[in-house]
Amino acid sequence: MEQRISMTTLAVPDVGAARQFFESGLGWKVNAAPSPEVVFFQVIGGVFALYSREALAKEIDRPVTENPTGAITLAWNARSEKDVDEMFAKAVKAGANPVKTPEKAFWGGYSSYVEVPGGHLLEIAHNPFWTIAPDGAVELPTE
Repeated sequence: MEQRISMTTLAVPDVGAARQFFESGLGWKVNAAPSPEVVFFQVIGGVFALYSREALAKEIDRPVTENPTGAITLAWNARSEKDVDEMFAKAVKAGANPVKTPEKAFWGGYSSYVEVPGGHLLEIAHNPFWTIAPDGAVELPTE
């Protein structure tokens, strides 16, 4: 198997509200919305999807947790601490709940967290040890 993840999907109770946050609030472009239960965004290196929690439970034939926080987080890496501050403010203005305001992190970077509509955590951070390519892709240092 190739070392990659093709798609990340968030199960959310209200696809419309989550879509509005990413599309109108953060300025992301929807690439496909084949039904009211799912929406797809093209992201660097893959696909990001919002999927109805109810539809996912039906698809996999098992319950889907109503409390998604803590088990997994998403991250958006910024090119600078200033970018972290600006995107944190933009996310909160767009309807995210602030969880941790931007601050110096124990690992040497600058980090914050917001809870996006649907309850998932999004880290907005600057990692001075990683490179952000011109297209936005994260490039890890080689060991």
